[in-house]
Amino acid sequence: ACWSALAIILLSEPMLALTNMPMAFSAPMAAPVVAQRASVSMVVKSQSLPFLEKPVNLDGSMAGDVGFDPLGLSNYFPLAWMREAEIKHGRVCMLAIVGYIAVDFGLRAPGAAKLGSLTSFSAHDATVASGHMWALLGVAGIAEIAGMAAIAATMNGSGRAPGDFAFDGGFAKDAAKLERFKLSEVKHSRLAMMAFSGLITQDALANGGGFPYF
Repeated sequence: ACWSALAIILLSEPMLALTNMPMAFSAPMAAPVVAQRASVSMVVKSQSLPFLEKPVNLDGSMAGDVGFDPLGLSNYFPLAWMREAEIKHGRVCMLAIVGYIAVDFGLRAPGAAKLGSLTSFSAHDATVASGHMWALLGVAGIAEIAGMAAIAATMNGSGRAPGDFAFDGGFAKDAAKLERFKLSEVKHSRLAMMAFSGLITQDALANGGGFPYF
């Protein structure tokens, strides 16, 4: 009888151990899944590039901020300085698009007739040779120097918004309308920068023949 009882005990212990194995492993398996779901939910994706994480410094406070910074430049340069540069280049390109096409339609500055029949593409080399480009470079330099004080004020935390030179055309009275125009300016600036690059490239490929650039 003792041997039978001992055999039953020895046989029952492995069976109990086997039956308890799923319960023993179930708790540790559930924990990593919960942790993984929590970590995934914390990741915020970029609005413009949904396959990348949203840049930390792009908090949406500026007009046109859609989290586009694939090179991570906002981690190394002040955001206000980059926005100032973006708006400045965008404004120049919006004017350049209009001016480039207008010249090819026949519009000329006073005294430009002395340079002969030129297109916008060929005018660059002609004005460099004649010396007129130096005058244009001087005007651009004066404008750049004049704007340095405003840019410095922005960088020093004065509260001035990047690109704000107190020239609003009277639209600043309505805050909602002003924000809409800020967004429109940024969008048009980005489009103009891409468009002017494409326009110059296409005109060069067409040997500078002028409008319609093909």
